[in-house]
Amino acid sequence: MTNMTTRIADSIWAILTYEEAWKSYINSYVIAKNNTFLLIDSHLRKHRPYFQQALRQIGAVEERIEQVYFTHRHADHIGNADLFPARNCWIHLDDYYELDDFSQNLFGHTFTGSGGDVPHLRFRQLPFHTEGSVAFFDPETRVCFVGDHVCFFAAPLGEVVGYGAEQRQAYLQFVQKWKQQEPEKAKAFAEGLEVLLEWPIELLATGHGPILQGDISTFLKQTIEMVRTK
Repeated sequence: MTNMTTRIADSIWAILTYEEAWKSYINSYVIAKNNTFLLIDSHLRKHRPYFQQALRQIGAVEERIEQVYFTHRHADHIGNADLFPARNCWIHLDDYYELDDFSQNLFGHTFTGSGGDVPHLRFRQLPFHTEGSVAFFDPETRVCFVGDHVCFFAAPLGEVVGYGAEQRQAYLQFVQKWKQQEPEKAKAFAEGLEVLLEWPIELLATGHGPILQGDISTFLKQTIEMVRTK
């Protein structure tokens, strides 16, 4: 498996690095806004060379990166936060409190609460994955960056962006089994999906693997029903 960078919307790119130990892709995203860029997440530190190369290819050089947003505090998402000035890096306060002292110094901005606006994007806090997991929404492109609340960890990639009928079906089957094993976590997961339904999402940019396009609300509703059906 190889790393790859691909445009997923008119002004948005996905950077995918492949972690052999996990047999999984790790996703980050670059959003062009006028003459500047926003980043969503930053991969594991070990993937730094490719991450930096991809940013250069896109044209997201340091002086043009305005904000760097993190969906949650796990190492495969904040692993390269130190590449950017702390004043550009944002993380939810609930996850900031869970970081060690050194890692806290990487973030010059925190945001708090269950939802609201940050520069250029909207956010909603999502229960279950980490204390401060969030999804970001770009109202211009209607792309939702959902982090690991919905992801295809260790799943075959197939098309990077597409309807993903096989992936959707496999995900529903996974959720059906998971809710029996961890019903409380599954309940919190479903609550997070309900939050996402508030946005008119056209493309679901996941934290790992394939990116879904089309009928997103239908997929979210099917997943919620799967959790709540006895």
